[in-house]
Amino acid sequence: MASIRHQSMVFTPKEIDFFAKDELVTIVPNFSLPTEDSNCSCMMGDFGPFQPNRECLVPLWLALALWKRRKCTIKAPEWMSANYLQSVLELERQDPSSFQPLPFHYQEVAHSLFTAGTQESLPREVFGDEQARVRDLVNLVQKTRYNKILQGLGMMSEAAAVKLNNLSAMELNAVRAFFTGALDQFHRYSKMGDVDAGIAPATVAAGGEQQAQQPVRQLRRGG
Repeated sequence: MASIRHQSMVFTPKEIDFFAKDELVTIVPNFSLPTEDSNCSCMMGDFGPFQPNRECLVPLWLALALWKRRKCTIKAPEWMSANYLQSVLELERQDPSSFQPLPFHYQEVAHSLFTAGTQESLPREVFGDEQARVRDLVNLVQKTRYNKILQGLGMMSEAAAVKLNNLSAMELNAVRAFFTGALDQFHRYSKMGDVDAGIAPATVAAGGEQQAQQPVRQLRRGG
């Protein structure tokens, strides 16, 4: 199982969600940090300054931890406004051959903001009266993009050009196993073709140039 996991490099949803917790979000602290510059030093950098009613960028994990302790409010990311998501959805539906640029962890960030609080208190604070509409639009964007991914993979059997640009972490993870498996099969069949043709693997000469070995000559059997 470990070897298969290593070859395909497919992550679990929990692992991807863990990576997404490093995404930066804007908070408004209601406290001051008792340091010289009111900053907080973490492994991934310095964040702050933490001063009342002053916006600052922090990792999502820190924002959620402070919010649960009632030490800050979390502001909705700009891309999570209802108007922006509506425009993204319309563009996704209009162009079936490409994907609109969204944050790499947009699904995980949205999921955290909608589920981290108890009794929907966090999404109500972050999105206000738009929370239901924003939630629906995120789900529609996600479903539309996944349908386009499936259509794109289906076109590969017809040797058509497929653009899978601007995919998110979760979307890439969904297709990674397919592509790595397909490339493994291609490599395996190409090696089989070389063997059938009597072509030995290439060798590197003393001068550093790659030279192909000559087909192995079969010896005649005496009789």
